[in-house]
Amino acid sequence: MNNYFKLFFRRITKDFRQKQLLPLKLLFFMHSSTVLVLYPYLTIHMRELGINVEEAATMSAVAPVIAVLMPPLAGLIADKIGNFRVLLALFSAIGGASALLLLLVPVGRITITYPDRVVFGMSCSSGNPVSLSLYQQHPCTPNKAPNATQLQLESCGFACHAILQDNQTNSILQARSYGLQIYHLEKNSTHVYTYTLTDEDIHVPEASSETLNHKTLKNNERFLTTIRQLSTNSYYFPTASLFNFSCDVGTNASEIECAFAIRSMFNQFQTKLGRQFSAVVQAVETTTEDEDENRQFYDLLVDKTRNTTCTQHFVQPGQHISITIPIYGENSSEIVKHLDLGSCAPRCLMTTERKAVCSNDNTVIEMDMQVTFWSYLVIRVFVGIVSGTSFAMFEGAVIAILREHKADYGLQRIYATIGGMISSPVSGLLVDFASRGKGYTDFTPIFFLYAALKIVSGVLMLFINLEFKKPAHSVISDVLSVLKKVELLLLFVACLVLGSAWGYIESFLFWLLQDLGGSKSLMGLTITVGGLVGIPLLVLSGPIIKKIGHANVIFIGFAFYAIRLIGYSVIYNPWLCLVFEAMESITFGLSFTAAVTYAAKLSTVTTDTTIQGLLGGLYFAVGKGIGSLIGGYMIKAYGIRSTFQKFAMFTAAFGLVYLAFYHLYMKKRPSAGTDITKKDVEKPPQGFVDVDLNVKAGVREVPAVYEDALANPAFEDTEFNEETPEEKKDDKVTHNAS
Repeated sequence: MNNYFKLFFRRITKDFRQKQLLPLKLLFFMHSSTVLVLYPYLTIHMRELGINVEEAATMSAVAPVIAVLMPPLAGLIADKIGNFRVLLALFSAIGGASALLLLLVPVGRITITYPDRVVFGMSCSSGNPVSLSLYQQHPCTPNKAPNATQLQLESCGFACHAILQDNQTNSILQARSYGLQIYHLEKNSTHVYTYTLTDEDIHVPEASSETLNHKTLKNNERFLTTIRQLSTNSYYFPTASLFNFSCDVGTNASEIECAFAIRSMFNQFQTKLGRQFSAVVQAVETTTEDEDENRQFYDLLVDKTRNTTCTQHFVQPGQHISITIPIYGENSSEIVKHLDLGSCAPRCLMTTERKAVCSNDNTVIEMDMQVTFWSYLVIRVFVGIVSGTSFAMFEGAVIAILREHKADYGLQRIYATIGGMISSPVSGLLVDFASRGKGYTDFTPIFFLYAALKIVSGVLMLFINLEFKKPAHSVISDVLSVLKKVELLLLFVACLVLGSAWGYIESFLFWLLQDLGGSKSLMGLTITVGGLVGIPLLVLSGPIIKKIGHANVIFIGFAFYAIRLIGYSVIYNPWLCLVFEAMESITFGLSFTAAVTYAAKLSTVTTDTTIQGLLGGLYFAVGKGIGSLIGGYMIKAYGIRSTFQKFAMFTAAFGLVYLAFYHLYMKKRPSAGTDITKKDVEKPPQGFVDVDLNVKAGVREVPAVYEDALANPAFEDTEFNEETPEEKKDDKVTHNAS
C-alpha cells in the first residue's frame, strides 16, 4: 500500500514539473468550472419556465442531437488547420455570451395550486338536513366516493343574495364597515349592529410562489371579520358573538339535531358536537341554478348511520334581516350612498382539508407555450452547436499537446475535477442566495457567471501552443481508414449507451432532488463529492488502465452506472444521493478517461481531433439526447423511480454484452494502435504485463511506454521501480540493520 501512495504523489509531482502543461491544467480547470456552473441546472431551469417533463426531455434530446454534427465537423476543420487556437477561443467566447439569451425566454405555463383547505358556507333550514355549499372560485372536482373528514366551525354570520355589477361587488368586498339590521315586524323594532373592518380584514392574500411557474394560493384566514363571496351572487358578512351553530342528539337517536341560535342558548344543554367534529361530506348533483351561481352543494352526515336535521332558526317568523354598506367617494372620506342588501339568511363557515372533498388540487394556465418552447429550443441548439464545436476543438488540442509532451490524460483531468468541485457548489449557493425572499428560484447569477468564465477561457486559449501541430493533407481519408476498425466502432457504441445513462441522470437527477425537497446548494455539492472521490482514480488512471485494460475499465463504468441508477430510485432523503454521486468518479471520471485514451490509441496524429469530436458527440450529444428523450417519456408513463430502475437494468445488461463481445471476439482480433513515438524494447514494469508481448528467441519485446497512447503515455518502469536518493538511503540503512 505504501508503494501506491508513493506512486500517487510521485505521478502528480512529476507531471506538475512539466511547465509546458501548466496552461493546459489551467484550461482544464476553467473549462470544467464553466460547464458545471450552468449545465446541471438547465433541466430545473426549464421546469421553472413551465416546460413539462416531456417537453424537457424533447428539449434535452433535440438540442444536442441537432448540434452533434458540429463536433466531428469542427474536428475535421481543426485537423486541417493545424494551429486552431484562435478559432477555439472565438467559439468559447461566443458560447458563453449566447447562453445569456436563455434569460429572455418567457414563462410559458403556470401551475396554480389551490389552498389546502376548502371553505364551506353552511346553511340550515327548519326540517331539512344541514347543507354545505362550496364556491367554485377554486374549482373543485368532487371525489367519487364520500370521505369522512374533520370539519371545523370558523365563524357565523349572514349571507345576502344580490345581483350586482362588478364595481358594486368590489365595493362590498373592500368595504370598511357594514351594518346589520334585524327588524321585528310584531314589535315594530329594529336592532342595529355595526361592524368595522381593518386593512388586514379586506386584504386578499397574494399567491406565494416557489418557482416562476408555480404559484400556491392561500385562503384568507380572517374568518371572524372578513367579507367574502359564497357564490356568484351571494356575500357573507360575519357577525361575531351574535349567534352560533351547534348540534346535539335529538329525540330520535338516529338523528342529529342542529340549530342556529343565540350563544346563551347553547349553555343550557350539553352539546354533542364542538367546533371540530368528524363527518361525511357527500356531493349533491348540481342544477342549472348551481352552475349559474358557480357553486357545489354537499350533504353533511355526522356519521353513516345518523342524518342531520335542522330544528330551530336564529331568524324567527316576522323578522327581516338586511345589510347596509356605505359607499365612499374618490377621496375615501365622504359617503356617496348606502348599498342595502336584503334576502339575508344565517350562514356559518366551515373548513376541511381539500383532499377529503376534491380530487383536484391544482390547475395549469397556459400562457404562450409555443413561444417559450421554440425560443428556448432555438437558443439551446445554437448554444449546443457553439459549445459542441468548442468542446471538440478543446479535446483535440488536449490530445495534441499530450502527444507532444508524452503526458498523462488522467493527470490533467484532475484539475477539471477540482474546477467542478469548486464551481458547482458555488453556483448552487449563488442560486439559493439570489432566490432568498423572492418566492421563486432565480438562476440569473449562474448564467452571468457562465458567460464570464467562458469568455475568460476563450482568452486563455489564445496562449496555448499548437504550432507543432501541422495541418493534415487528407483528413477525410485518414478518418475513414481509422473508422474501419471494429474495435473503435464497438467503443463508439459503448460510449453511446454510457452517454444515455449519463444524460438521463444529468437531466432528471436534479428534478428528483427538487421533488424530494433538496436545495440548490445540495445539488451543487453532488459534483464536489464525486470530484473528491475521483481525484485518486484520475491520478492512478494510467496504471489502472494499463493493468486492467481499457475495455474492462469501461465495463466497470457500466456496472457502477447501474448501481447509481438503482440507488437514486430508492432514496427519499435527498442527502443520501451523495453516496451514489461519489460513484461518478468511476462512471464518468475513470470510464470516460478510459474511453478517451482508448480512442486516442486507435486513432492517428492527423485524426485525433476528429475522432475525439465523434466520441464526445456520441457521449455528450447523441447519448445524452437519447437518455433525456426516452427517460422523459418513460417518467410520464411509469414514474421517475421506475424509470431509474429500468435504465439501470438496461445499462447492466448492455455492459455484460459489451464485456462478453470484447473477450470472446475483439480480444482475439485487436486493432493495431498507431503511435507517433518510437517503439523501443524495454523491460516491462514489475507487476504489469502487456497482452501483446512478442517472444523472440526467449526475449520479450515490449512496445515501450507509449503503447497505451494517453492512458499513461509516459508510463515508465521507474514509476514503480525507480527510487529517489532518499529512498535508496533508507533501503541501505534497512539492509545494514538486518
